[in-house]
Amino acid sequence: MKRVSLLISILFCALIARAQNNIVHELETDQPGKGVVRINQPERLFDLMGSMVTIDGKKPEIEGYRVMVYSGNNSGKARDEANAMAEYMRTRFPGAEVYVVFEPPIRSCLYGDYRTREEAEAVMYKLKATRKFKEISVKKCLINLPY
Repeated sequence: MKRVSLLISILFCALIARAQNNIVHELETDQPGKGVVRINQPERLFDLMGSMVTIDGKKPEIEGYRVMVYSGNNSGKARDEANAMAEYMRTRFPGAEVYVVFEPPIRSCLYGDYRTREEAEAVMYKLKATRKFKEISVKKCLINLPY
């Protein structure tokens, strides 16, 4: 719970910084008939405004859902099939990230980062309608925060 609260507050700070970055540019733009505003701040602070916050060099993660488009056992064939499915998903459905994950003894290919189960299920049903997948389901896991 503390981790989720920390991630939410980091995300909130990043959004505020991005909004402030736009405000700084808007305020410093000279407009005829209006006053002039100059903001003095260290250049490093200006560079940090609007950047994505990372924790120990990693993107923040939260609990969410991904669509599992492939699941196989712990074999070389399963690894090859998972990688082939990942490539298929990247070329045919380029709208989201694709992950090949090995959680012993299961190797799986996961698609997307969705905050709610409903979002993931909507994508799952669209993918299922193509009839290209033997098994497809929604899996609860840690997801990357969308930018």
